[in-house]
Amino acid sequence: MACGSAEGPAGTVAPTAEEEARALLAPEAVLPPRAETVALADSVAIASSRAGTTARGAELALLAAELRTRLFRLDHAKADSSEALELYGAAATAFQAVGAAEAACDAERRRALLTGEVSQDASVTYRELYLVSRRHAALASRRADTAAAPAEGAPPARSACLGSIDVALAQSVAYRPSGDQMRALEEAGHRVEQSVLASTPTSASAQPIVASSAAPSSLTEPAPGGPVVLTTADPAADLVLAPRVVSKPAATLKIAAIERFGSEKAARVIIQLTAPARFKVGALPADEAAGKDARVFLDIAGATARGIAKEMEVGGALRRIRVGAQPDGSRVVLDLAASLHRRIYYLPDPFRIVVDVSTRPPARAEGTAEGPSQREVRRVVLDPGHGGADSGAVGPTGLKEKDVTLDIAHRAAPILARELKVETLLTRDTDTYVPLDMRAARANAFHADLFVSVHCNASEDGVARGVQTFSLDPARNPDRLSVRLAARENAAGRGALVATHEAELSAIVSGLNVGDLADRSRHLAVLLQRAALASLGPRYPETKDQGTKTASFYVLVGADMPAVLFETAFISNPEDEARLATADFRQKMADAVVNAVRAFREGK
Repeated sequence: MACGSAEGPAGTVAPTAEEEARALLAPEAVLPPRAETVALADSVAIASSRAGTTARGAELALLAAELRTRLFRLDHAKADSSEALELYGAAATAFQAVGAAEAACDAERRRALLTGEVSQDASVTYRELYLVSRRHAALASRRADTAAAPAEGAPPARSACLGSIDVALAQSVAYRPSGDQMRALEEAGHRVEQSVLASTPTSASAQPIVASSAAPSSLTEPAPGGPVVLTTADPAADLVLAPRVVSKPAATLKIAAIERFGSEKAARVIIQLTAPARFKVGALPADEAAGKDARVFLDIAGATARGIAKEMEVGGALRRIRVGAQPDGSRVVLDLAASLHRRIYYLPDPFRIVVDVSTRPPARAEGTAEGPSQREVRRVVLDPGHGGADSGAVGPTGLKEKDVTLDIAHRAAPILARELKVETLLTRDTDTYVPLDMRAARANAFHADLFVSVHCNASEDGVARGVQTFSLDPARNPDRLSVRLAARENAAGRGALVATHEAELSAIVSGLNVGDLADRSRHLAVLLQRAALASLGPRYPETKDQGTKTASFYVLVGADMPAVLFETAFISNPEDEARLATADFRQKMADAVVNAVRAFREGK
């Protein structure tokens, strides 16, 4: 099974994603721009997920993990290390399930090494390797018990993987814990051994050890076929997307946090959970006689809400949030100022339920064709990428993406107001971090007509240059995944999107992009790309046109208006960085945004 192929020039067959990935792992290989490498790794990971718990699936998971590990060592992005750890675990599980004990051991060894590397603590590396060694020594011992007995007096053979772990432990003996810490580690190793020896051969080889603080594999498989669309008797319930399947309920499912953002006309609530969960949605009209507001409620099966405030005041369209215990879970109640339009959906890894309420209904699937006179653009939201502790990409001389994007937005906003009489909102006006989920929420609450997220691109080799624009993709080819660059680089503190959830996210996006929003977003992306090249042409004629693409960016998910992500230049390229550092270049990028909005409004 190939990860994907295509016809190249002159009828030649282009290499598959697997072949491209293997070629990039060669020591002399230079990685393409980060965006392309991420997409390639994701494509291989999806192929692995499709292959399932097979030798083929294990090999592809290991390949994707290695590519992610190389990216992490170059960019030090948390998203890369998180996905690599996840993929190593998946590879070990699949190898063990098919009886490839040596390969399973090696996958866990690599996972242990990366865990220590991420922590930047050699003692963590020692601990992880020690536990993997104890586990696989126990597995080898049990296999030996069921096999033919070795010659009398002959010690059991030590596998090559265990031998390499022994060498690594010997080399890091200086970081071996002592005293109580070593006794605790030995006890942990003993428990691992006993767990292996006490279990059946099948169950013992079914799961790799997860001994570190890094996130373990998800407790559920991706929902087959994507989410299911639920309906209620309440006509105001525009859309509800819930998981189709939650196959293995978590032992301790908790509501980790509830975030909220509200205005007079709209609001968003994000319910973060520690694992995927089933949930049901209901609604009740206002009861003036009893003094009760209109309500929408979510019953989350099996979830506890310890540590969550029982009542949270919000104000505006959403008056308050109330949380209470149920016999079989928890109920979250939203008290609304009126019977508002609603859209309720979930996002995977970290699993969270998103509730959008608004006085304005979302676009309808049967939306009418839009002519020039119908393109009212009165409000625009500019989203300067990154901010605060999240610097984004950093150029060779130290120029930070977060500073460039904020300056471009600050330049574009007054021109939009002055020349187009457009009301403009910035998702951040200073050097602060705004969570991904809240950026589109602010645009929805503002009732924006357009949403433009401003970023700088980056590549490993520093060679790639040029301008590129993205829109949200509702139906992506899983063998050639487009980029989720902004979503990954903005994921600080929220966890990274695991590759095995990609098909699920694509289905969710497909469900949310009702009407012609996707088409209008792609059209806006084309207009912005053209405007950028036209603005730069006279002064920077050699600017490379990287074109427009579609992808599932978290920052764009849930936007009620045409939304695009604008990669202004490659900050990793010395020449592009030098341009991004100048007021002239930034002004031309701001002009491009203004001209694209003007063209969109004029129906071009």
